[in-house]
This record gives sequence, C-alpha cells and structure tokens, in this order.
Amino acid sequence: MHGNSCHRVGATRQTQAGNRTRVKARYTGALACGLSVLAVNAALAQDEAFTLDPIRIYGDRTATTVEETNSSLGIVGEDELDSPTVSTYRDAFKHMANVQSGDFTESGFVIRGINSEGQTPGGIGAPLASFYIDGVQQTVEGIRRGIGGVFDAEQVEVYRGPQSTLSGRAALAGAVYLRTKDPVFEEEGQVQLTYGENNHRQVGVMLNTPLSDNIAFRFSAEYSDKDNDLNYPSYTRFNRYNSFVGDEYYNARAKILWLPTGSDTTRVLFTYARSYENPASNDIAGPNWSTGAPSYDEERGDIWGDILPDYYRTLGLTELPAFQDVRTTRVDNFAIEVTHEINTNLTLTAITGWSHSVTQRHSINEGTPGEFLVTDGEFDQELFSHEFRLNYDAGALRWVAGLYGAKERQRSFRTQQLLSFDQSRNSADITNLAAFGEVSYEFVPNWRVIAGGRVDYIDQTQTAFYSVNGVTTANTTSTYSDTVFIPKVGLQYDFGATQRVALTYQEGYRPGGAGIKASDGTQFTYEPEKAKTLELAWRGRFMGDRLSAAANLFYMDWDNQQIEIWENPLDSSTSYIANAGKSESYGAELQLFYAMNDRLDVYAAVGLLKTEFEDFNVAGTDWSGLSFPGAPERSIAVGFEWGDPTGWFGNGNVKYVSSSLSRLEQGLARPATLDSYTVVDAAVGYAWDSARVTLYATNLLNEDYFTYEYGPGGLATLGDRREVGLRFDYTF
Repeated sequence: MHGNSCHRVGATRQTQAGNRTRVKARYTGALACGLSVLAVNAALAQDEAFTLDPIRIYGDRTATTVEETNSSLGIVGEDELDSPTVSTYRDAFKHMANVQSGDFTESGFVIRGINSEGQTPGGIGAPLASFYIDGVQQTVEGIRRGIGGVFDAEQVEVYRGPQSTLSGRAALAGAVYLRTKDPVFEEEGQVQLTYGENNHRQVGVMLNTPLSDNIAFRFSAEYSDKDNDLNYPSYTRFNRYNSFVGDEYYNARAKILWLPTGSDTTRVLFTYARSYENPASNDIAGPNWSTGAPSYDEERGDIWGDILPDYYRTLGLTELPAFQDVRTTRVDNFAIEVTHEINTNLTLTAITGWSHSVTQRHSINEGTPGEFLVTDGEFDQELFSHEFRLNYDAGALRWVAGLYGAKERQRSFRTQQLLSFDQSRNSADITNLAAFGEVSYEFVPNWRVIAGGRVDYIDQTQTAFYSVNGVTTANTTSTYSDTVFIPKVGLQYDFGATQRVALTYQEGYRPGGAGIKASDGTQFTYEPEKAKTLELAWRGRFMGDRLSAAANLFYMDWDNQQIEIWENPLDSSTSYIANAGKSESYGAELQLFYAMNDRLDVYAAVGLLKTEFEDFNVAGTDWSGLSFPGAPERSIAVGFEWGDPTGWFGNGNVKYVSSSLSRLEQGLARPATLDSYTVVDAAVGYAWDSARVTLYATNLLNEDYFTYEYGPGGLATLGDRREVGLRFDYTF
C-alpha cells in the first residue's frame, strides 16, 4: 500500500457457496487531507458481501477515524512500515508531499518548508512541531536520535499546519504521531531478519499473548547495525572510531492492555519502551574546505582531521578532532492511556506520558592516550505530560474539550579543552498548561460550522554557567511567562456522499523566552512567533470508489521569527536568540489513487510550495527575498503495489524533490543551492501463509544528492546511498 494512504485494510469476499477469499481493498488517507476513501476492486459481483474495518487515527483530537477529520493529514500504514524500504519513521516521508527529513542528524523534520526546530537549531526554545510516540511527547534530543526503526508499528501520521488548538503542546508547523501495535487477545509472534549492503544487520522479534480474559501482553524488540561507507583515514587511531563509523540502534517495548469491564468500552493501556541510537555522520569535505582538501567524490568524512580548515592552521593546529562529536542517545518512554465510553455519544480519554532522553557527547579523540584537546558533555531532557479529553458525537453536533499540562526539565554540561579550558552548565524548567476545545455543528443539511480555541500558559526558568580557564563569565538566572489565546474557525460543505470541501482559518504560536549569553553573562529575551493560516481542502471519490482525489490549498503569514545568532561564527558561547523577520508561504498538496484491479494499485502525489522571507535582517545579514532553507518548490511521489497476500508481490516508490536553499549561515548573504534529486525504492518477493522473503533496494539508481552544503564546495551532508538487501519474515 502506498504511503499516502492509511494502510491496507483486510476485506473479505464471500460467494454464495460460502468460500472466503481475501481480496485487496483500501482506505486511502489523503496525502493532503484526512478524508478516508474506500477503493474497492470493481470485479466484486453485486451478490457478494463486502466489509471493511475503519482506520483509526490517533493525532486528531476531534476524530477517531480517518473519514471524520478535516486535518491536512498524511498516513503511512502497517503494510508500508513492514516493508524493508521503510525502516525508520523518516523513511515514511518519502511517501508524502511537502514533508521531509531535516538536513542532517542535528536537526528535526520539515513540514511545508518549516523545520520542526525552526531557525534555532539545537532545540533552543520550544519546537515548532511536535513528535509523539504512543501518545508520549518526545524531547528534542529524543526526536533527533533514539527513535530509530518502526518494527511492529501500526502507522505514522503527519499533520501539516498549526495544531495549536488540539494537540498537547502548541505546534505552529505541525505534528508527527507514531503509533505502535497494541496487544490483542490471541497468541501471535513474528521474527524478522534483514541483511543488506555495508554489513547492515537487523533483527526484530515480537511476542503477543493474552494473560487472562481481560489482560493482554505484547513485547517487541529490534536491533539494527550498519557500517558507514564514507572514508575517515585520519580518525582510525582514536578509541571512539568504531562508534563513530557505525550506525547502531535498538529498541525494546512492552505493552499491557487491560479491559476492566471485559469489553472495549473501558481500555487501560500501559506502555514502556527503551531505545538507543548512535547514528553515523554523513558529512563530507569538499574542495573549498581547506587548502589541498579532496573533492566530494572522495567522500572524506574526517573533516576535522588532517584536512583541517586553513583558519585553524594559522593557530598552529594540524588537526582538531575535538570538534568531531560522537553522540549517542538513550530514551525511556512510559505511558498510561485510559479510554472510557461514558455513553454512545461521549468518550473520556486520559493520557499520562513521561519521556526521558540522555545524550552523551564526546569528541572522537576523547579517551585516547596522548590526546588532551578534547570535548565531552551531556544533554539530559525529561518531559512529563498529561492530557484529559472529552469527545462528544451526536451526528449534527460534535465537540471536544480538554486540559493539558506538561513539566519539562532540561540539563546540559560541556567541558572543552582547546586554546582555553571552557566549562558550561545550562538548565531550563518549563511549565505548560492549556485548555482547548473545538465544536462542529451541522446548522443546515450538508453545512457545518467549526469553531475552536486554546488558552495556553507557559512559564520558564533558565540558568546558565560559563567559565574560561577557571574564571566565571556567566552565572545567572532568567525567567519568562506568557498567556495567549489561539483561535480556529471553519466552514464545511458535503457534496452528497462522495465529495467534501472545507475552509478553515487557524493560528499558530511558539512561545518566547529568555536566556543568557554564555560568553559575557548578558541576559536576553525574545518574543513569541505567530502564524496565521488559511486552508481550503477538497476530497472526492469517483468511478465506483476506485479513484480517489484529494487536494489542499494553503496560505500562511508568519511574524516575529526566532533565530539563533552567533556574534562570533566560530564561538558557540556568543550565541543568543532574537526576533527578526516576517515571511509568507503558500502551496498545495494533491493526491490521486487508483485501484486498477484486484492485484494492482497505483498512486501519484504532488506537493507545490512557495516560501519567502519578506523582511529578515539579522546582525548585518539581509535574507529578505530568500526562500526558506530546505523548502523545495516541488515534490512528487509516484508508486505502485502489486500482488496478493500469498504468492509473488512487488512494490515501488519514486520521490522527486526539486532544488532548495541550504541552511542559513551567519554572515553568509546567500546559502548554497541544493540540486534536485530523485530517489527510487523497490521491493519484490514471495509470500507463503506464515513466511515471506523480500529482495529490496533503497535508492536503487544510487542517486548522489546533498541535504546540506556550506560553501558551495566546502562541506556537505550526503544523502542516503543505495542499499540492496534481503529480508525474511516469519509469523506464528
């Protein structure tokens, strides 16, 4: 099933003789919307009974199934996540328009040209987009690392545009939800083995068992390890070399489902997961990195080794591996989700979540005998949240009302011995409280009015300590608090049972804050970012529900953007956050899906995007008139899935991304332009009743492309290279 839809849904065809044959049918979660579309094989005879299970969604607080939501929604479902061509949640973005990964590991994800961390990389301040796993809100470092694979996952949901009136934390750009599979009341298990190029080894194990008539338990674990294919000749002598060139991940998760009344009217779900990730770097040096630096074709990743930039050579240094971090992250997630149907119209949901991420950062030479120019440090982030929600649905009148509260604690330190001995410690304690709600009312047949809002309160206390050669330069505390109201209004019209149009206006908000510039102890404050978004959505089904179409048009006006400024581009202790800029963006997402016959489905998705900084002058650098970094104007995905549950099968996906600007760099009037690229993924295999063998290839044509470049010709982040491999799945 293509990633622009929810996922394949099991359907049954029953003949008059009573024989049951599995056939293909789908709910299509529109790439740019959330309307489900039933694509049914036209060969089904009229005397045959046909049934579908509804597709449940988890991120939209106003809806429980795809067909009920008006959100701009893209979903990658169970079938896609079970394919070896989609091994991480970021791989799912290749099946969506106007959604992509960040430019390198130390960044988030991008929705409609907006990075989830905004123009303040490093997670300074609240993120612009949120990430949830099984209802648990993730920390900034937990999003960067610690999530890894999607073995035993149910679906990935991406909500484009402001989610401030309905989601946990106010999210100006959007939100991503990853839902893993819940326990079921039957015995089942799965073993998954993968081997691919660069010694890629992956194993997944799942066991599910009922413990009683009303308690079920599910355990899953995944381990993946892969060698980096770049070259690091001047790093091989360091103790941490093997960790640096490896790409390692593991995750273990346990879930307990308790039905106190013995039915689904009351559900209590406990989830605990621990994950670890040590992603490999994909940065390579180019010919303008330093005098005598190699070309990009040599794929040299030891950028702080013997190809050190000329500036540092003037300081008498021949290499500076202290600038090359080895970062690993461990994440613990715990959640309690309680759902209770008070009556047929009213449902209560309560979600308590805790996420704790610890990121260790060491320079690659730290711990190596004889090395004294080294760096070490840690980011410790903890986020506790609770959401209480009531959903009411009586047909003509639907509403949701909720309360949200979160407590976030951030701690970090860094010790660095370079030309001086520097020590820094930072902390932040953030409290966020909110009340939200939304009402949808059918005031005349086929017409609905939508109104919603959120009252959001934030309180932040931040401390900072910085010393140079034992002399304290900063040791201060700052506070910030704010209360804001965020509105949403809309109008919806249904064209019978097959088409719908909706127009909504909603605002986005990112709170301001305060901080201390470490270099001299100067305090600074910055104001909130705000965005106004107008969106028109249309959904349609044609040709007996075999063809579905979905389109979204949007316009966003964005004010007071927060940006991180380095007074000295070579010294992070001089950084601070300021408000600068006014910008706009507009675009569209379009999806077409066609069920050609009972074995073949095809789809096409197009994303169009225009972004511009209208007024953006920071510290003497004028970026006015430029587009957002990492915001391609066109993204196109086409693909197919062919086959039956048993026998031969195949699938493929092609994603085209047009050129875009690279990251904004302090003092650089115009960033480098990243070339367009096309990535092809494909898989073919054979399935039996309990086993499946799949031959797969990601980036089949081995397209060379950059996701970031400084220069041009200086430093670049190389996109994923080709991998060909084999996967074996066994279920029992």
